[in-house]
Amino acid sequence: MTSPSIVEFFAFIERGDMAAVEKSLRNDTNLCNAENELGLTALGVAAHNGQLEIVQVLLNFGADIHSVSNSKVACIPSNTALHAGIAGKASRELVEFLLDQGANVDQPDSSGYTPLHIAAFGGSEEIASLLLAHGGNQENHPGSERSPLEIAREKNNKEFLKAHKEFLKGKVQ
Repeated sequence: MTSPSIVEFFAFIERGDMAAVEKSLRNDTNLCNAENELGLTALGVAAHNGQLEIVQVLLNFGADIHSVSNSKVACIPSNTALHAGIAGKASRELVEFLLDQGANVDQPDSSGYTPLHIAAFGGSEEIASLLLAHGGNQENHPGSERSPLEIAREKNNKEFLKAHKEFLKGKVQ
């Protein structure tokens, strides 16, 4: 089998075709760090689409967990797989896996937002709790205008606010 095109490879990722992704990587390991025509990384797309097994395979083939996309999409900042997963369909298990693999919980995206900021916009209580437990910085990052807590209050993200409250209770005890 010849190596698939970047477009084909990303189509395999997006539809969750694990066998085709793995076969493609066996033929060309460089695909693990590929970017599509929009500047999005394979790892970021897999995380955004909630494809835990594909994220695992990409990392096993050498994908860089710290890679930052070069997004050419106006509404998508250049970001890491952790940001992309939180903004997308990532489960708690996928986010936890990325963190366990060394994803930087405080890495800002090109808009100055950390993963905790992204969770504040609309993330679940369990993902917010996970990020807080992994040391997510609750303050403003130099590139952002608001803290995650300020964003959560503005967006009325009750799940984030609950996670934050529970986290603070645990810190006080």
